[in-house]
Amino acid sequence: MQGYERDKLRRELDEALLPFRLARKRKGDGTGWGGTGWLKSIRQAVGVPVDEVARRLGVCRWEVHRLEESEKNSRIMLATLSRAAKGLGCELVYALIPKEGALEDLAAEERAASKRVLESKRAERAAEKKPWLEAIGWREKLLGSMRTLLRQEGFRVRPRKTERGVAKQQAEFAQTVKLAGMARVMGPLMSELAGQRAGKPVGERAEE
Repeated sequence: MQGYERDKLRRELDEALLPFRLARKRKGDGTGWGGTGWLKSIRQAVGVPVDEVARRLGVCRWEVHRLEESEKNSRIMLATLSRAAKGLGCELVYALIPKEGALEDLAAEERAASKRVLESKRAERAAEKKPWLEAIGWREKLLGSMRTLLRQEGFRVRPRKTERGVAKQQAEFAQTVKLAGMARVMGPLMSELAGQRAGKPVGERAEE
């Protein structure tokens, strides 16, 4: 569902649920009017005898009391409550309303919770990534290689606090330089081989 559609639906539901929210405030709990249940409260308010309700429903007297008690204790099924409501000349209408406020308040809480979850996941990914970078010593290797390169070119750089690992680092840099030199030598040869595969004889470029 698109965002604008969700907002429209939420506004419509909030408007439709307003009477239910008002009824909740007046009855004070979720077990019917005054805590006695809607079946018993309406039966007593209208003045319908228990025997008459039992006759309409086709049950015995004690079954009516059992239905009223089941509704009071939130154990009655919707289908049974709907049938009992018809016995009182009523119709069952139920709704889901937020415990506090309106649906917009509930949606704002949900958005805030989703934002917290997203931030938590980002923090977890960052925490997982950082130890890996630190483990390979990327920062120290980069700075060390730069210092070695500057020394090779004759520049003066700030000396290390310790000389531990300098020899190994210089050896690694020398190996890198060696590989780069090999790449410069092999580059033209590889180009000539590529030209040969394309139909140009080896050495033709040099003669030209």
